[in-house]
Amino acid sequence: MKYKFFKDKLKELIALKEGQNKVNEALNNISSFPSVLFFDKHEDLILELFKDAMCDRDDWIAYFIYERDMKFTNKNIIQDTNGKNIPFRNYKDLYNLIVK
Repeated sequence: MKYKFFKDKLKELIALKEGQNKVNEALNNISSFPSVLFFDKHEDLILELFKDAMCDRDDWIAYFIYERDMKFTNKNIIQDTNGKNIPFRNYKDLYNLIVK
């Protein structure tokens, strides 16, 4: 898969996830009970396709989408099994990590 296509489609997937989050936030603003909508089956399907097409055996794509915004992680660096720091700042770093 070419980098540009990879980046564009991942951006679209992330935009869908962010849109779902905005809908959930709006529902919570107008409801006295916590409300959440899940549209996760399409995300799972798309992630599986990405994972297979890119041979992402270590689930870096899912990590990039779901875990990078967590407060306890350093968004810009990951470590390999030897403890070596690897840049993980953007789509290009993700792509390079998977195709190496």
